[in-house]
Amino acid sequence: MQQIKDTKKLVKQFDERERQSLIRIKETQELIEQNRRLTKRSREILAHASAALGRI
Repeated sequence: MQQIKDTKKLVKQFDERERQSLIRIKETQELIEQNRRLTKRSREILAHASAALGRI
């Protein structure tokens, strides 16, 4: 019986680590996407500023 309990405990711990890993992967993907949007927006702002300076 103890071996079954130990095995269940190990499986539960593994499942929790797996769940946490999936959460971290999702958070990382969201940060990558946010960074991509910010980079794109920064480039747009720089292009506009550069064009504006070119007109002066």
